[in-house]
Amino acid sequence: MMQKKRVIKEVFAAKVIKQTLMALNYMHARNIMHRDVKLENLLCLPLKEGSGEINVKLTDFGFATPFSKNENFKLTLGSGLYMSPELVEKR
Repeated sequence: MMQKKRVIKEVFAAKVIKQTLMALNYMHARNIMHRDVKLENLLCLPLKEGSGEINVKLTDFGFATPFSKNENFKLTLGSGLYMSPELVEKR
């Protein structure tokens, strides 16, 4: 028996992205960078059962660090599969 594929609707994905960006904006406004944003570090919790509304939480702040606007970071941190090629090649 074949399993039915689950499809994520664009409206749901847009809500996840919006809340994720709002969380990052909140952190950046306080001069903190997460440094390991990936799907595994997002929790999607329902607000009401069956409502379709969700609350996204950003987790795992093990690599988070304070920063200043004029600071350049040389240390490469994060999960390799989620890094851009430029970071992996240290460009």
